[in-house]
Amino acid sequence: MKSILFLHGALNSSVQFDSLKLKLSNDYNVHTLNFSGHGGNLIPLGGLSFEVFVSDIFNYLNTNKIEKINLFGYSMGGYAALMFALKYPEKVEKIFTCSTKLKWDLASAAKETEFLNPEKMLEKVPAFANNLMVLHGMNVWKNLLNSTSNMMMDLAKGKLILDEDFAKIIAPVMLAVGDKDKTANYLDTVGVYKLIPNAQLAVFPNTPHEFNRINEDFLVALINQFFNN
Repeated sequence: MKSILFLHGALNSSVQFDSLKLKLSNDYNVHTLNFSGHGGNLIPLGGLSFEVFVSDIFNYLNTNKIEKINLFGYSMGGYAALMFALKYPEKVEKIFTCSTKLKWDLASAAKETEFLNPEKMLEKVPAFANNLMVLHGMNVWKNLLNSTSNMMMDLAKGKLILDEDFAKIIAPVMLAVGDKDKTANYLDTVGVYKLIPNAQLAVFPNTPHEFNRINEDFLVALINQFFNN
């Protein structure tokens, strides 16, 4: 039975995949983890970065004695999966990225981080802020927002995957994106699809960025098609 490690998006946790796991657990060994700073895990002293997330993946595989695995990453998790494949290509079978923002610049990073102010969030969307408190802990959630914001700005300033890096990814990669996704831009995804040597492209029709807006049955069918061929 094939194994897949599911990597969650920013400000979320492994619970993001609970429903999907139920539909896949009969056919795959399904693994999940919580990245540093998420789901009750502490934020490292140096803050969050994709280098930290790559280490989280490596440590999970090492702890569970997994030599090689398939990766599924939603949004931030997809970017972490690609970075992991660049650093540890020998440990990756295939990669499925879902709704992952693949191109970063200062303007887009500023737009993404505008929402990540804890005080503004409490004022404008208190229910979402309360959910973050429950999911990540009362003493962590504000630092998580600030660290995520800093991480995004670091990407825009150059700590990102360059075009020549995408071209070095040797694992088969599926890039899936919604046609109405305003975060993971469709045209940017197509551009990266053309750079990765062994890439496939899938588009979710009438679908924005949010994971719970993706047609789950369609997603399961794509997962089965990609990982079983």
